[in-house]
Amino acid sequence: MNLYPIPFEFIKNYAHLSWCDVKWGYENNLITSDVLIRKAENNVLTGSYEKAELELSFITLGESAHVVSFLKELCPEIEQEDNSKIKKKWLFIVLSWLWSNRKSFEDPLAEVEIIYADFDYPPEIEDFIKYMPPSDGYDPSMHSQMENINHLMDKWKNYLEKESAVFKI
Repeated sequence: MNLYPIPFEFIKNYAHLSWCDVKWGYENNLITSDVLIRKAENNVLTGSYEKAELELSFITLGESAHVVSFLKELCPEIEQEDNSKIKKKWLFIVLSWLWSNRKSFEDPLAEVEIIYADFDYPPEIEDFIKYMPPSDGYDPSMHSQMENINHLMDKWKNYLEKESAVFKI
């Protein structure tokens, strides 16, 4: 299984995305144009939408090359939010997606290490990076490999629970 792209149906259940969030995710290849089109369709269905959202909702996947111009209109550079907040939200979404699909990966913690590097080594997830020393007094040398993995998995789960209070809808 490939980690990316993350499907719209998953994202909409985990976090509300602004158009600037969507733009960042699209530009960083976390999502495809399908997410943009589906978000626009959902906004149109609420009855409260911008003209660009209506136009974007009519695009089919085969015509998706035009989505970038809509993204620029829906999230102009002057409106772009703090990149660190956007990255934090996407880190949560990506790690939630991986957690939900962890059984599809031979070593999900190795995938977490890749995400850790891709997101420029965020300190908030160091507690479940295999090669980082524990910061909670846990001594890996006193435990089996399975116990150590379970400890890291628990740390990952705790991170998701904590962050879900911030980002989840």
